[in-house]
Amino acid sequence: MFRKGVSALIINKNQEFLLVNLQSFKAHFFAVPGGGLEDDESLEEAVYREVQEEVGIHKESLKCIGASKQPVQFKFNLNRDGKVYEGSERYFFGFRFIGNDDEIKLQESEVRSYKWVSFNDLKGYLLFDNQLEETSEKINELFSF
Repeated sequence: MFRKGVSALIINKNQEFLLVNLQSFKAHFFAVPGGGLEDDESLEEAVYREVQEEVGIHKESLKCIGASKQPVQFKFNLNRDGKVYEGSERYFFGFRFIGNDDEIKLQESEVRSYKWVSFNDLKGYLLFDNQLEETSEKINELFSF
């Protein structure tokens, strides 16, 4: 069984994607904002909650572009709330950030830093196994790159 989760592909007016460096990562590893679903929460509710928790961006500052048709499965052993999972099944959402960078307020207990990165430069930040390939696939599905 895989734990359901969400990932938010957020692009700004400069065509750059928002990446976060979590406290649990080494300093040069990044990911797109996201996380797991809570009980009785929809995918859409989860993605807005995760973005607000991690980087402080409210729903009103995001214009939804769409959601991916198929989730991406990440296989790893995961123990969460007394349940054992084979990994995570992530559903991707695409957003345009229509707010200002001064709205970004990191949850410092979880997120060390953030960066806006162009599509061509993602390879320098998405360093986990298959992360660049899978994220790029979802970007191409949701945005025209």
